[in-house]
Amino acid sequence: MSVSIVVRHQGKELTLHAEPGAPVAPLLREKGLLSLPCGVGKCGKCVISADTEPCAEERALLGERGIAAGLRLACHTRAAEGLIIEIPEAQALRVLTRFSRSDYPFRPLVERRAFKTAEPSLGDQRSDLQRLLDACGARRHDLPLDALAALPAFLREHPAGFGLFHGDALVGYTASERPLACIVDIGTTTLAALLVDLAGRRVVAVRGERNAQSPYGADVISRIRHQTEWEQEGRKGENPLRRAVTEQIDGLLRALLDEAGATEVDMLALAGNTTMMHLLCGLPAEHIGKAPFIPATLEAMRLPASALGLRSTAPAFLLPGISSYIGADIVASLLAADAHREQPPFLLVDLGTNAETVLYADGVFYACSAAAGPCFEGATLSCGMAGQAGAIDAVFPDPETGLRFTTLGDAPARGLCGSGVLDAVSLLLETGLMDETGRLEADGSPLGRRITDDALRLTDTVRLTQRDIREVQLAKAAVRAGIDILLREAGLSAGDVSRFYLAGGFGSALKPESAVRVGLIPEELGERVRVLGNAAGFGALRYVTEKDAVAGALSVIRRTRYIELSAHAGFTDAYVERMLFPERE
Repeated sequence: MSVSIVVRHQGKELTLHAEPGAPVAPLLREKGLLSLPCGVGKCGKCVISADTEPCAEERALLGERGIAAGLRLACHTRAAEGLIIEIPEAQALRVLTRFSRSDYPFRPLVERRAFKTAEPSLGDQRSDLQRLLDACGARRHDLPLDALAALPAFLREHPAGFGLFHGDALVGYTASERPLACIVDIGTTTLAALLVDLAGRRVVAVRGERNAQSPYGADVISRIRHQTEWEQEGRKGENPLRRAVTEQIDGLLRALLDEAGATEVDMLALAGNTTMMHLLCGLPAEHIGKAPFIPATLEAMRLPASALGLRSTAPAFLLPGISSYIGADIVASLLAADAHREQPPFLLVDLGTNAETVLYADGVFYACSAAAGPCFEGATLSCGMAGQAGAIDAVFPDPETGLRFTTLGDAPARGLCGSGVLDAVSLLLETGLMDETGRLEADGSPLGRRITDDALRLTDTVRLTQRDIREVQLAKAAVRAGIDILLREAGLSAGDVSRFYLAGGFGSALKPESAVRVGLIPEELGERVRVLGNAAGFGALRYVTEKDAVAGALSVIRRTRYIELSAHAGFTDAYVERMLFPERE
């Protein structure tokens, strides 16, 4: 016997059914209605409104004011007949689509050849495929079955058009006069998509959204667990994580084409971390999440976009990866940093739940992934939040009030995102209100008076607690220890590094001086920082449009030495050493 639950969301009312007493969180997640950052009821982010008896965990995480306002946590709410749940409106997430550009020799992987086919007759009974091949001057093809099925109708409607070639193989055909490419950066938190005019060599439309897999967890391990459980339970149909991302990419592609007044692209390029690429392709990711961390494949792939569930006849290029935790997104970021061209030693860091770090020196790439946790994305902080309207993104000293801040969208402050957290911690260190161990010490200064109950009060509702500061210490220690290990392996000091590339949304938002002050970045490199923005997106673009970029990417991969930090003898000592914040005279 099941009970009926009413869910109100975005002005609509939905009736769901569940077993009495069953947790409502998995049901809401399955319907794509709510994100579960931790999935176990510890982070306090799965906020809903419901008239239920609050448990102790809800009281602790939401406070009496939140409880009185009817707020509850989905992870602690049980199904009951007549239960009414209201889900707060999700704020738009800031998605990084800008990138640092550079000139490069332009040559798309997919090239066009104009054709005009002869009309079939009793005297010319060549197949439609042979007629197309002859008209294009092609000797072979790699057309998928759906493209072959659509070919007869296409040629009778469009006897003239363009054949799409990858090397000497015909991989598609189109009647569109405008050559376009769609580039997709599949991040764990967000997806960014670019539509590029290949003739004009310019981006004509961009779109970004929160990753539709977010309801299944904020990190890759949570999503791997959900994929594995689904497969082990033998459920029928497509895995919901794959369906979520493929439907989202298809929607982004359609929206970009509509905005540009076009109907099709010549090709797609997709990059993401190794887990995201596995989930996209429906490959089992189970062994990525446990030692010895073995992926199903790291190879580059060319697939029909339709094989990924996209409504497109174009070929899709999936970039290669290096290891389970140094994926195609980092290979793309290295292309964006010109790593496939000779240059002095450099560091590249993509800061996120996992901080992927690559050091280049003397022809060798040293790479590691440090488990920073979702601290920098706000998931584990008491007032942390993603880059949405109302997130405090920058904090500055103020002689009268102690501090002032800015928020995304100039909206009222609702919480702290990663860059604001680093600024706040840096300010506390610089003013002496926090020592190198991370302990807060109030005094009579304007800023010191904001420290009460072991927390820095930024507003009446937004605080940075002593526990939050410890989360920052854990995250920055992991990242910095990874940098230390790579420098040690290469026999270099920080001063030998000529440039420090920051990739990704968080890396693009933080102030280098704050990152240096908290010890996240070596002090010697504070003035050598170069922000790449959406490096994965730009690198994926270069992969499919730069002459010899594919060979360059493979060369980078062959010369990369991946270092598993959990197995490195020196990592634990480096990690403990970097837990302390830097002291200054």
